[in-house]
Amino acid sequence: MFYYRVLMKKLNISFLDFDKLDLRVGEVKKAILVENSKHLIKLVIDLGEDYGTVEILSGLAPTYAPEDLKGNKYIVLANLEPKKMAGSSSNGMILVADEPEKFLLLPLDKNLKNGTVIR
Repeated sequence: MFYYRVLMKKLNISFLDFDKLDLRVGEVKKAILVENSKHLIKLVIDLGEDYGTVEILSGLAPTYAPEDLKGNKYIVLANLEPKKMAGSSSNGMILVADEPEKFLLLPLDKNLKNGTVIR
């Protein structure tokens, strides 16, 4: 189902490579199904002062209804290079657990401030 699934251990990276990742707390403000897609949901996510509000496309539709995502907070890779998908631009990535045949979200405490750095 997920063509990019890697079922092996990945190569080690340096701390400098890890430090390039800007992981932030993001709150889903809006979530809608993407037209003509079985998998994609467009998420409008508040990443706090540094990034503001961004749109991220994620393959969550087989597992989650858009209305169940609103108001929840998740870990977001904020500085991922934008990618065109289904006629829109995805500006980041929400982190998930990659289980067989589905992605599972990793909800955060709702008391965390939007934009908080994750290390």
